[in-house]
Amino acid sequence: MSKNRQSGFTAVELLITLFVAAAFLVAGYQLYTVVIKDGANTRAQSRASNVAYDYMRRYSPTVASPCAASTPLVNAPISVSNLSAVLVNVTLTCPYATVTSITKVTVTITYNNPQQTMIYSTYVKK
Repeated sequence: MSKNRQSGFTAVELLITLFVAAAFLVAGYQLYTVVIKDGANTRAQSRASNVAYDYMRRYSPTVASPCAASTPLVNAPISVSNLSAVLVNVTLTCPYATVTSITKVTVTITYNNPQQTMIYSTYVKK
């Protein structure tokens, strides 16, 4: 008695292989889109962070002694590459009532749509 063996895939094996390959392609595409989206968000946060740090360093030397609370910038629009609707707020506050030589400088950057926020603060003693 001789048995006839065929080499290659059966129809069921071929369908299963195609299904697994399609699942890998879909998963790979989803991973790619998540990486691209997260990368864009990270670049936007980095740009906003750099702007906030720059404004914080710019306004830190301007504090007076004794501490005088003020708001030098309120929703000041600025232009930052690859960011939209960028607004800057700079607030000088007196965090300690008994120590008038310390001023808190807070910079708030709002950007993009939907709106995101970056806040930097430092204490300055004069």
